[in-house]
Amino acid sequence: MPAWIKRGKIFAPSGEGFFKSHAARPVPFPLTDGVIRLFFSSRDHDDRMLPAYIDVDARDPARILAAAEKPMIGLGAPGTFDDSGITLGSAVRLGAEVYLYYTGWKRRRVVSFELSIGVLRWDGRSDRLERMFEGPILAQDRDHPFLVAGPFVTLDGGLFRMWYCAGTGWAFPDGNPEPLYTVAYATSRDGLTWTPRAQRVIDYAYDGEVVSAPWVVAAGGAFRMWYCKRGHVDRAAKNYTVGYAESPDGMSWTRLDDRAGIVRSDTGWDSEMICYPAIHRHGSATYMFYSGNGVGRGGVGYAVAAGADAG
Repeated sequence: MPAWIKRGKIFAPSGEGFFKSHAARPVPFPLTDGVIRLFFSSRDHDDRMLPAYIDVDARDPARILAAAEKPMIGLGAPGTFDDSGITLGSAVRLGAEVYLYYTGWKRRRVVSFELSIGVLRWDGRSDRLERMFEGPILAQDRDHPFLVAGPFVTLDGGLFRMWYCAGTGWAFPDGNPEPLYTVAYATSRDGLTWTPRAQRVIDYAYDGEVVSAPWVVAAGGAFRMWYCKRGHVDRAAKNYTVGYAESPDGMSWTRLDDRAGIVRSDTGWDSEMICYPAIHRHGSATYMFYSGNGVGRGGVGYAVAAGADAG
């Protein structure tokens, strides 16, 4: 596995414009051979997640070329599954179109929120996002009684594969609700209608663990997954670190967290937390983009694979 050499923070909202804070769950996407768009989600002054982006130099991702000054799309209609927030998860190119899969947030009373998975269509020419449906493509049901979220989707030989987070319950340390979830798997022929696999594919390392934000890379006929993981019982336990797993088929995974190749820094923007790892290959370089402290309040930055690459 590569060791990741950190290159530092790229961006964090200043709080002076529409976005109050956060650069969470980066989704790298090649705009051209020389430009990477980093989709991510920021928070407005009502603490709601909304889609934003920065465009960076593919050879030097610390060099920002453009940045969103307003959300790429607004909240869903009142009462719909994404009326309280949108967190982007992954992008899949389909000819002239790009599907962006995302988590829709809906505020609740007994627990903090309900999470479901939706899909947006992105027109790169007009640089606009539009909802394909007002409702989710995967949501609470008899197989998902608590939540679904954090989709990562690939198109593999005509088969869409989705690794996503599925809730297994809520805990209430000190009376405050905390969701528990890990990674599950589903497939689709059109990217819209999904057949989930019944059981989770990443096992918990301990009771009360949270495993989030899978990012999967095909490698020599097998698969590698980076994700973030944490506990839930107190503030320190809830600080994410990066985990890693391998699979021969994308469904049966072995956790190898000590091979993730990256840890929190001693000081600075990613010293408390590293989360939402996203792998992107450009030429001979392989990047890991990730969010820092406070699930992205500290901003978004990147690291470069040293020696062997990640792909």
